[in-house]
Amino acid sequence: MESKNTDSSAQFVNRKKERTVIVGSAVLIIAALTVAGLYVSTSQQEDIILQDLTGIEETTENEFNSVLEEELEEAEDVQSSTVENPGRTGSSTNSSSTSSGSASTAQIGSTVKTGETLTSESITEEELLNEEAVTDELLSEAVEEMMYSFTGENMIWPIAENYEILIPYSMDKAVYFTTLDQYKYSPAMVISAEVGTPVYAVSAGKVTSKYWNEETGWTYEMDLGGGFAAYYGQLDYNTMEKEVDTYVAAGDLLGYVAEPTKYYSLEGANLYFEMTKDGTPVYPMDYLGQE
Repeated sequence: MESKNTDSSAQFVNRKKERTVIVGSAVLIIAALTVAGLYVSTSQQEDIILQDLTGIEETTENEFNSVLEEELEEAEDVQSSTVENPGRTGSSTNSSSTSSGSASTAQIGSTVKTGETLTSESITEEELLNEEAVTDELLSEAVEEMMYSFTGENMIWPIAENYEILIPYSMDKAVYFTTLDQYKYSPAMVISAEVGTPVYAVSAGKVTSKYWNEETGWTYEMDLGGGFAAYYGQLDYNTMEKEVDTYVAAGDLLGYVAEPTKYYSLEGANLYFEMTKDGTPVYPMDYLGQE
């Protein structure tokens, strides 16, 4: 009887050990599977993150390259474009210079060196060459600054081509006026030009008067700064769009040549161009230059 009890006890202990081993093994297996699952999950997440980062990097690089190409193309367009000066420095004989009718406001830079500061806000000529950036306020500030330091240098011709001097400036001796059939002093140059010829501002300035004169017809008076003034006569009133107190840049279109007044009927269509310094007539060719 005692032997049976001993066998039963041994069997119970053995079964208990087996269960413990089984449970322990199961725990170990579950733990191993859990660790493996975490590792796989972590690796997958890292792969996804790396893929996302790679995609972002590629997208950013593509966008950057696209923007860079656009900026380079715009820079090349600006460099390749040319802004022709509608006026000219030189000859009183026929000129080979060309004109496309109306000169751009952006040509304000023609009176200063490239890159020179034009305003107190450090606006450069290159920025002014962009017509969209030139506002009336910016133009007036730049012109005022140039007027303040104007010395009569770097001026352009008011007519670009196909002209000659019909009556020269002469304040030291009388010259002959064909229509009037008389000799008298000439405070201005009478420059031949066909009706409809465009007339340009010789320098930056401000319109101080727009009036009719029996001799010079419709005329602009322009303050150039530094005591200098310019007068443009024999203009077609319907094309004179610049009003009093308006600022203009060098090369701006002022209007077109009209039929001559009765004082110049024999000389023919012309531009009456006069310059003064502190109210006294001066020789325009000293400032316009000649070949």
